[in-house]
Amino acid sequence: MFTKEKKKNQIRRTFEALKECPMTTKMIQVETGIPRENITRYIAYLERRNKIVTVEEKPCEITGFKAKYYSTDPEYFHPDTQSEMFKAEGFSI
Repeated sequence: MFTKEKKKNQIRRTFEALKECPMTTKMIQVETGIPRENITRYIAYLERRNKIVTVEEKPCEITGFKAKYYSTDPEYFHPDTQSEMFKAEGFSI
């Protein structure tokens, strides 16, 4: 059964995986074991909240197809959105 708690956990794991280095949805799937279709929804959710950014588009290291690489590392954010990311202490969903 898919619960709110499981969803929050998967969003948090997606967010945390992208702190290390930019990844595609496929790379996140391999790293976390979260289904790719869920990751796609979580990325859209995080983008709407300015918690994630697209770093570049290039061939995925796993599939070889052109894909977006995402990151939650503040280094990649435009300076205007960085202040929004860290308003509250810690990450909240």
